[in-house]
Amino acid sequence: MKLGIVDLGTNSLRFDIYSISKHKKPALLYHEKDMIRLGEEVWITKKLSPKAIHKTLKRLKIIQTLSQKYKVDQMICHGTSPLREAKNAQKLLAKIKKTTGFHFQPLSGKKEALLIAKAMTHFHPTPQKTILIDIGGGSTEISMAHQGKILFSKSVKLGSMRLQHQFLKKIPPTGQAIEHLKNHIQKTLKILRTARDDSQIPYKAIGSAGTIKALAKVAGHSQTELKTKDLEQFLHKIRQLKLQSLRRLLKTEGRRGDILFAGTLLLLEIMRFFHLQSIKVTKKGLRDGILLDFIQKYAKKHLLR
Repeated sequence: MKLGIVDLGTNSLRFDIYSISKHKKPALLYHEKDMIRLGEEVWITKKLSPKAIHKTLKRLKIIQTLSQKYKVDQMICHGTSPLREAKNAQKLLAKIKKTTGFHFQPLSGKKEALLIAKAMTHFHPTPQKTILIDIGGGSTEISMAHQGKILFSKSVKLGSMRLQHQFLKKIPPTGQAIEHLKNHIQKTLKILRTARDDSQIPYKAIGSAGTIKALAKVAGHSQTELKTKDLEQFLHKIRQLKLQSLRRLLKTEGRRGDILFAGTLLLLEIMRFFHLQSIKVTKKGLRDGILLDFIQKYAKKHLLR
């Protein structure tokens, strides 16, 4: 069978098509990513903007055509932070259903964290306690795994776009705004203190999603690992940069320039909270977890051919 997966997030809309059979590994037939920025105004107005809604509907109509072209048997469509929090999210979901036939299910923060953790633990061994971190535009999902088992999963309202719009606002940000943001991050992370076992440190860590992958390209010496000291140096480097300079620095990831400082500071504060010296960077994330979840639920029912 052919399965289509749509992941509608704060920054990006991602669409994958897989060929799935009982006796072979899933094969990726098609992948696309479009930075439509659905959550651009949500963190200020509490609503999805008309511009973001228009771009989303336009892109999903194209995806509908692609799914027909590839003869997709089933579509799984999920949304994250903006669809959980925007007051007019249900109106958008109704429009999507009417214009494309796609039924979108907004994921709870808990479910999103679990699916991401499922993907990471499936593709990466965790022989010792490992922190799993996925920084999105509107939220961050943090889990702990040990020997392939997920010990806890939590979604916190800390995202690179959310924090930029709510706290930093200007580029470059003021010193006072930075301090307010750091205090907010530290206060929010306090809910994870009971899960943090200081006697077991240092932890290992794995990171995913756009912010962390972008930072691996520009802040570290390797695209597969980020060190805390490199992040500290990078944060100092970009502290006074204007938007144009940030976008040049990011090159192919230039559209993240306006939220780069917030994302860097957020990751650094999380790493300090868990006493991490480095974090391994993976391409595996939410869509991989959705795929694994689908296979595990339906393969036994002989729906795969």
